Amino acid sequence: MPPVRLLHAADLHLDGPVAAAEPGCAPLAGQARARSLERLVALARDRQVQVVLLAGDVFHTPRPPLAAVLLLQQALAAWTEAGARVFIAPGNHDPWQPDSVWEHWREMPGVHVFAARPQGVALSDLGLWVAGAAHGSSHVTEDLAAQLPAPPPGLSGVACQHLDLPSSHHKQDHQPYAPSQLATLTAAGFAYWALGHWHKPQELCQRPRVVMAGTPQGAHWNESGPHGAWLVEIEPGGAQSAHAELVANAPLVFHDLVLDDLLAAGDPAKLLDLAARALQPERQPGDHAACLRLALEGPCPLWREFVGERAPEGREALKRGLGLAGLALEADRLTPPVEARELAQRPDVLGGVLRLLAQAGQDPELLAELGEELAPRLHPWTKGWDASRRGQWLRDLLAEAEGLAIRDLWLGDNGS
Repeated sequence: MPPVRLLHAADLHLDGPVAAAEPGCAPLAGQARARSLERLVALARDRQVQVVLLAGDVFHTPRPPLAAVLLLQQALAAWTEAGARVFIAPGNHDPWQPDSVWEHWREMPGVHVFAARPQGVALSDLGLWVAGAAHGSSHVTEDLAAQLPAPPPGLSGVACQHLDLPSSHHKQDHQPYAPSQLATLTAAGFAYWALGHWHKPQELCQRPRVVMAGTPQGAHWNESGPHGAWLVEIEPGGAQSAHAELVANAPLVFHDLVLDDLLAAGDPAKLLDLAARALQPERQPGDHAACLRLALEGPCPLWREFVGERAPEGREALKRGLGLAGLALEADRLTPPVEARELAQRPDVLGGVLRLLAQAGQDPELLAELGEELAPRLHPWTKGWDASRRGQWLRDLLAEAEGLAIRDLWLGDNGS
């Protein structure tokens, strides 16, 4: 038998929001998830995919609106009409629970939606065994992956599952729904683990192949960079390995960039070049629109172009120069090309303010006093911060105040 071709996607969140970088991007953001699904349909058709795996959170809610359900039904019809078999393992956002979309789902030929009880399906003509389980509620705490039925002899195993691997990521960006361990997955006898839950696409193990699909369409700047789906090839008949390739084809790509070494940006062309070079590693190939959140920080000869009355014009120039659909520009920490330490020696108001800010940043007692003074004015969620995080936030606040003081009080080299 030739290798079996699969498409692995997850976290489509078809009825979920996508942020608009600016008002003009709202129509683009509103259609991004539907367009991303259209691209997955086209990708499966062009690559003659035989099996489609959707590893959870196809919908953003257990009872999605009619428009989102129709989008999925149209995609399923296109996939199955092209000869593909489709498997769906509902996740924590769209669990199989009473009165959910899946409980009332109309059966479609060629489409299998896993229920909460772990199950395996033999595709004997393809030499595959596909196993999976739905989340039965929005807060599953048991290890579903450990309960999946192992592939029988003579069939290559594919597991389609929405889960978290708490020990495999450092930041707690995701709640530990259906938590498992990488060791559990690698010992289960499957050639490929088609996972969902984390929104950043990543390969976690090569043999067996363990892949977190990521979302095919990022929702905001915290889900920056290329997104899409994975094309997978598996040798049938009991093989223990698979090949997987990420095809990045999101219609709208978010980028988040900080530029803080701007002394060399003495003209607009140089600034554009710095930004373009910094963006290059995360650029997605192909047809897409890009939205960028750009923070300009520190001394810069062009600082006047991005603060005050000239800021809107400067932002538009950067947006056009970088070919962006949307740009959110943050220039609160942008300052004239001067040294704060030198200005702090001046016997004027600016020097006095800078000395005071520097002293507060270096004196733990003053920093603690500042924190107590600001505490009643801060959002309640800051009360849960530990001392280290609160101290860093206060130092960042002082850095912003330093930049503001220099911009507003510095009158140039000949000023007083």
